[in-house]
Amino acid sequence: MQYPPSSAARGHRPDSSRIAVVVAGAGARGAYEAGVLSVVVPFLRSAGHEPDLFIGTSAGAINATLFAAGAHLPADEQADTALAVWRSVQIDDVFRPLLRTGPGTIARWAGQLCRIPGMRLTSLVDTAPLARTAHRLVDWTQLAANLDGGKASLAVVTTSAATNRTVIFVDGNRADPLPPSDTTRPIDYLGVRITAEHVRASAAIPALFPAVEVSTPDTARGWYADGGIRLNAPLKPALSLGCGRLIVVATHPAVYPASPATGGEQGPPDVDDMMVRVLDAALVDRMVEDLRTLGKINELVADGRRTGASQRRYVDVPYRFFGPEERGTLGALAATSFDDRYRWPGGALRTIRNPDLPLLGRLLGGDGARRGDLLSYLLFDGAFIDAAIGLGQRDAQLLLADGDGTSWLTAAPKHVAPDRISVRAAKQAHGEALRHSS
Repeated sequence: MQYPPSSAARGHRPDSSRIAVVVAGAGARGAYEAGVLSVVVPFLRSAGHEPDLFIGTSAGAINATLFAAGAHLPADEQADTALAVWRSVQIDDVFRPLLRTGPGTIARWAGQLCRIPGMRLTSLVDTAPLARTAHRLVDWTQLAANLDGGKASLAVVTTSAATNRTVIFVDGNRADPLPPSDTTRPIDYLGVRITAEHVRASAAIPALFPAVEVSTPDTARGWYADGGIRLNAPLKPALSLGCGRLIVVATHPAVYPASPATGGEQGPPDVDDMMVRVLDAALVDRMVEDLRTLGKINELVADGRRTGASQRRYVDVPYRFFGPEERGTLGALAATSFDDRYRWPGGALRTIRNPDLPLLGRLLGGDGARRGDLLSYLLFDGAFIDAAIGLGQRDAQLLLADGDGTSWLTAAPKHVAPDRISVRAAKQAHGEALRHSS
């Protein structure tokens, strides 16, 4: 890991020859992103476009790390290695059994309410298994060798519990300095040897997972949580780190719904429905606005207006976006997968063997139109993971086949023809995953 001093940085213009792969946060939905990347990264590499930077938030940080760790491999093997990691993960690799830890969680919550000294509730689940899983499934030695050897750079997005600022840990053999702190969003950049603790911190879903204590660098010791709290799709940091072309991968569409829903549900929305709306606002809306802003700036540049009202100089930033067409696609996939796996009487044996997923389904499933959305973030189940990977691969292939597959976009994202990528496609992906596993 080599950097010029960050204090010398005055920021640098994006270089159109450098490509950043930007991966948004997603929880278990990260399997979909891995499916997309397993198609897109080999496509890029076969066309002679080696990604310069992998940057991600939460599950996106996991995917960024997996693909950076495999950057020394042939492209197809790099993709297969990352997919194998996702397919190997089960719920007990992420957190301890809920029925076993639940009483202690309730006791700590009650103790904190009663202000009993030493009784504090720091999370709803115990993610001790995730620490072991992270060390086991990533070849950290090879990752360091790839980053030091210039195969790629890696950045993971976190949120500082102490300052509530976005902190981006960056690793790689870079010739240019790190950007200065961004005062508008607030974002800080720190050069560090990225390890499991940094990636786990990026994926520490607030309240649900405990914050992670990061020990390096010494100047930034402290507790960190999910980077998606403030910056779920790190487009601007990718540009600040010098990349002038973006591959953006997410589990939500790049645009708002084309028109308001009509003839909606009967009765008031339940808690699950409202939590889905909160997640949309926190994780999706900023990404949509950032992509729209990027497109508008590109249009200004195309019109010959390279300087804004603030006298800031604009540059053209081509990009490609990969994600589902409908917001409910992965939620529908999760709901269908869960129902087929745990519907009685056939699912009784699975429920007895592992009651955690059925319990999560009951707690997070709800009965609204998007009842599977919350569940999809935590559904570390083989059938759902396989189906999400397959759906991501199909979506990526479809989007690459649009035109000649090599064209970059500059305008703001637009809606594509309906039903090209739809909830029906999600259900088809689930059915194919079940046939594959049988």
